[in-house]
Amino acid sequence: MNSRGIYIGLDIGTSKVCAIAAEPDHDDILKIVGVSSSPSTGLRRGTIVDIEATSNAIRMALDAIEASAGIKAQQVTVGIAGEHIFSLNATGVIGIADLSKKSGEKELEITEEDVERVIESAKAVGLPNGRQIIHVIPQQFAVDDEGGLRNPIGMNGRRLEAQVHLVTSATASTKNIISTVRHAGCQVKDFVLEPIASAQSVLTEEEKQIGVGLIDIGAGTTDAIVLSKFGVEHTVSLPFGGNQVTSDIAGILRITEEQADELKLKYGHCFTEEAKADKVFDVKGAGGRQDRNLNEVEFSMYIEARMDEILKLVKSNLQENGMLKHLHSGIVLTGGGSKIPGILPLTERVFDLPVRLGSPIGFNDATGMIDSPEFATATGLIAYAAKFQSEDTKRIDGSSLASLFTRIKEFFQNNF
Repeated sequence: MNSRGIYIGLDIGTSKVCAIAAEPDHDDILKIVGVSSSPSTGLRRGTIVDIEATSNAIRMALDAIEASAGIKAQQVTVGIAGEHIFSLNATGVIGIADLSKKSGEKELEITEEDVERVIESAKAVGLPNGRQIIHVIPQQFAVDDEGGLRNPIGMNGRRLEAQVHLVTSATASTKNIISTVRHAGCQVKDFVLEPIASAQSVLTEEEKQIGVGLIDIGAGTTDAIVLSKFGVEHTVSLPFGGNQVTSDIAGILRITEEQADELKLKYGHCFTEEAKADKVFDVKGAGGRQDRNLNEVEFSMYIEARMDEILKLVKSNLQENGMLKHLHSGIVLTGGGSKIPGILPLTERVFDLPVRLGSPIGFNDATGMIDSPEFATATGLIAYAAKFQSEDTKRIDGSSLASLFTRIKEFFQNNF
């Protein structure tokens, strides 16, 4: 563990690496003691394509954390996402074992070992070579004919069924993250799927119980998670994000992507109905070409078209998987892409649901820096670390992935 019991969350994104350090205060509330970010160029759509460039970005972010928190970073909890992620729901069924052989036909009391066995049964799905399960998230159980149970331990029955949500990843991608963090001089403590981390950071208990969808719009990917009273119902990672908007602007205006990104951040708006025609700005021509004037309405049309498409792709995925019925409390937006003006009314139009921005809640922010949707994942990672790692200091490497990914069932049962 890091010195002083400090937890470090590492969000390795397509456009930047974000690191946050926190320690428990006297009320066991996490006190943020360091926030840093560095430009990232070694990922494409959430997947590492340049280990050296990514490790340098990680090292830069960790150097700043070490300086602000006064520690040496040894272990980090890392977010994982990208187009290599695939999730599915699965079911397992077992008979309750009568170890004493004395019960005859009587019903038997369900034990923790029975729950472990039925979850193992649910995990027995055929995966292609090169893929592995990274999360096994229990949703609900059924004992004989009684379903909708969160915890069947202590109940009596002869048949136990479990419904679980499985998250899988490409083994090579996971190992590349471990190698990259090691090259940066640190060790991976745990992996957490990024939308799960974001949900832990920004959703209220009421939203989780009523049913809610969270959409995290990053630079290279857009991730989504749906939760109901039974926990995680669905997760997905789509290979589209804010970088597609930047590329669109660059292509339409015939400027560099650096110029396009600067214009997007300074003048961007993604809901044309709220843009202002009298707000005009200059666009410098590339390669000595003539400058031009552009108003916010025309500029917003470029951005709205792509953001509308991304949100509709998310909605289509949720609809195909029967998830829209769970969104009773609406949608929560996180990630850097959710900061574009106009994103709330645009999302409300696409989903016809209430929408809010999700900023981290429940932290003592001594830095005054994390009150923003872009820090949802990193703060969720330290919240996970604090709740799950306090008594477990084992590090992992590529040879111990299996043991890592079987240790997190209890966290999801207690928090989702």
